[in-house]
Amino acid sequence: MKKVLLVLLLVIILVSIDWFVKLRAQDLTSLTAEQREQLLREFKSGQTEMPRISPTDQKIYRSPEIYDSVPPPSRPSHPAETENLQLPTTPRDPNEPKAFEDLAPFGMELFGGPTETAPPSDMAASRDYVLGPGDNLIIYLWGRAEQEYNLTIDREGSVFIPKVGTIPAWGKTVEDFEAFAKRRFSSVYSEFDLSVSLGKIRSIRIYITGEVNRPGAYTVSSLTSLFNALYLAGGPTESGSMRAIRLMRGGTEVASVDLYRFLLRGDNGGDVRLQSGDAIFVPVAGARVAIRGQVRREAIYEMTGDETARDLLTLAGGATAQAHLDRVMLERINDAGEWEVIDLALKETPDTTTADTVLIDGDRVTVYSIFEAKRNMVAVFGHVKHPGYYERRDSTRVADLIDRGSLQEYDVYYDRANLFRRYSDWRVEVIPVDIRALIDGNESQNVLLQDRDSLHIYAIDDVTWDRYVYIEGEVARPGRYPLYADMTVQDLIFLAGSYTRSASTLQAELARFDAQGHVSLQKVSLARSVTTSRTLQEDDRLYIRRIPEWQLHRTVMLEGEIQFPGEYVLADRSETLYQILLRAGGFTQNAFPVGTVLERRSIGESLERLRVPKLLERSNPIAIDSLGNLHTEVMFDYEPESVNRIIVDMNTIMASDGRIGDVVLEPGDRIYVPSVPSGISVMGAVGANGTIKFADGMKVKDYIERAGNFTPQSDKGNTRLIRASGEVYAGGGILGKRVNQGDVIVVPSKIQKDSNWLKTFTTAITATTGVLTTVLLIDKL
Repeated sequence: MKKVLLVLLLVIILVSIDWFVKLRAQDLTSLTAEQREQLLREFKSGQTEMPRISPTDQKIYRSPEIYDSVPPPSRPSHPAETENLQLPTTPRDPNEPKAFEDLAPFGMELFGGPTETAPPSDMAASRDYVLGPGDNLIIYLWGRAEQEYNLTIDREGSVFIPKVGTIPAWGKTVEDFEAFAKRRFSSVYSEFDLSVSLGKIRSIRIYITGEVNRPGAYTVSSLTSLFNALYLAGGPTESGSMRAIRLMRGGTEVASVDLYRFLLRGDNGGDVRLQSGDAIFVPVAGARVAIRGQVRREAIYEMTGDETARDLLTLAGGATAQAHLDRVMLERINDAGEWEVIDLALKETPDTTTADTVLIDGDRVTVYSIFEAKRNMVAVFGHVKHPGYYERRDSTRVADLIDRGSLQEYDVYYDRANLFRRYSDWRVEVIPVDIRALIDGNESQNVLLQDRDSLHIYAIDDVTWDRYVYIEGEVARPGRYPLYADMTVQDLIFLAGSYTRSASTLQAELARFDAQGHVSLQKVSLARSVTTSRTLQEDDRLYIRRIPEWQLHRTVMLEGEIQFPGEYVLADRSETLYQILLRAGGFTQNAFPVGTVLERRSIGESLERLRVPKLLERSNPIAIDSLGNLHTEVMFDYEPESVNRIIVDMNTIMASDGRIGDVVLEPGDRIYVPSVPSGISVMGAVGANGTIKFADGMKVKDYIERAGNFTPQSDKGNTRLIRASGEVYAGGGILGKRVNQGDVIVVPSKIQKDSNWLKTFTTAITATTGVLTTVLLIDKL
């Protein structure tokens, strides 16, 4: 008794501590007066769950939506950048410089090819290749002595040759080793010659770190060079240097590589063959300067020292023929942190001084075109044969510009073109032009052009929506199709792959929508002489119906003890089970007709359509456990296959020649006739499950006794007798019921009801603790 009281006291203390922690975690002072009253009402009514403050009750500051969703208006930083800016409806001016944001660091495309996982294994080794442990040497000896040696350099750096002895190879080139080997062989042989070649090359371990796309350790061939290794690692990243790549060997820098020499002049003299343990380090790029406009390579270039604007022009491949070098714009961030513009003259003249301006990190250089100085230019774009820029004269009008651009011969939208006119205060005006009226001689549409006017000619597809018609039903490819000019019903059927075999070709149904959305239904004759005159309209829907009661293959399957089992086509819609059995030759001598199984899969499918499984699932009882939790008790599992069987009385059907109890068959039915069963199956809560030999006149209780009788867990009152025909018997008097051949006896087990006294006791203690907590909370409130 003392132990029980101690356990009770311990439970009360633990639950009280839990509620105390919850109360401390809840900031009561942050509750409103209404929330405090609600809390008090809940505790008085026995609801001990602490209320939570929803996020909407907390005072959270949120920025106005305009700052989160609407970006601030943008404006070009310099008028020169937008002097010839095209609207989205026109292509980019080829003379217009790229935006600096669109430029990429120079040389990145070198490593943009296919990714390699290892350098080529068939790389040729030169005569100055330095040998090391693991290399394979092949020595050919000919003359008075002919011999071939396949040797591998050991860890000590030597090779052993019979009769000749050990020859050191580590650190020697192939050429030096061949000369040394000749001297050693001459002490053994005379009048001979030899050659040395490399076989299998050793592998080495290298490391690539820094600003590369795939840093890490690599196992590569000893023929691998620094360029090969960089390609394996994907090259420098966008922030990596292309001009100060360092090769470290034993903690000492042994080489520094400038990839610009290779990119600009094809000079690969800086490529170095690697050794085991070498580390390649790519630092962050140094000072970078961008150049755009009329140069041959617009890009961002990395500087190494005191490069000038003229040096940058050389790196960019020089200026184009259209470059206006008398005024090159240099944009630079000054000491005050503001952008300033410096005009440079890069033309080759004796008194040029600004060309020697030294560039610094972040500088941006723009080389303009000589055409940008012109103001007498207009443009035409869109659906014309020759889009582009044209010279404007004082008398140039829209008709002159269209004549120069030459309209396309098809798909031109004549009702309107747009003339975009730009003003010096950043405004853009759109002037509509009726091309059809212009062609007809309407001079009001022949607008006089101004500098930088841009005319856009539209295609019909640019300004009209796509028009479709639809076809559904018994055609090969139902769906949506474009509406063509003067398209007929027969055209649509042909585009849809024509009729299927089950299509009714007498008439179809056409649903038509008018401008107000009203629907009109029309019966359409499918005779060719009529459909050719029936023209379709936008959004018409044509329905090709199926032939009534059409079904191509109405088959059933017969299996088991039947003279001629197999698949049978139903002769008509009223053919019965008895008739199909006669067609199949009847039963065999070993057949057990009483156990005939007739399965119809359409039954389960019909129940699924009626959502019967869902209704049964929702019909399961809802129980509450000792802790007050709700859960659904599953009384049974629904199996669609279990409802597909139709119970038939074959003895009655055969005795009455199909007049009584016969069943009309449906396509997909399966008929199975079993063989004569071995006995009576007894299973469930009995002494021994098994099959007992059938004896005429025995009852259910007799078979149960022979199976070892009931077990203590058996539920005798719910014993089931399942007939071979599929009928099930239960209830009072079942034990005295006579058993027929092929029957099955099932004895279920009792349902045990567990009583969890520990959970009930814990619940009672929790309720008691809730009362104490209520007193504490009311006191605080």
